[in-house]
Amino acid sequence: IAAASADDSPMRSISGTLTVAPDLAGHVGPDDRLIIKLYRPSGGIELDAKYQIVSSFELPLEFHAAPSIDMSGQTKFDAYVVEAFTDKNADVLAIVPGELIARTPEPVPLGTTDLRLELNATRE
Repeated sequence: IAAASADDSPMRSISGTLTVAPDLAGHVGPDDRLIIKLYRPSGGIELDAKYQIVSSFELPLEFHAAPSIDMSGQTKFDAYVVEAFTDKNADVLAIVPGELIARTPEPVPLGTTDLRLELNATRE
């Protein structure tokens, strides 16, 4: 996530900084994983979801995330919701007490380089 691969064009990715709200910093444990997820919302469904798992991290974290690329080198959409959350039980789908989340309210255009996200709520 922090390092880009040769195939990750800045115009086909989103990068920024993830922080944690000071009053919730105690919820981030040394064994937590960080999940960064991109998806396109459509009628309550998450289209083209892609998860990136960071097993060891420190906040603030500079991140770089890219959606899947098809055989012609294109992405399915030109903007994605970016969601980051902590994972305490090695199961990205199960939510346990103390896991934190940050999410963009709307899809963010690919090519964005200065996105700021803050883990500021518990997952529900």
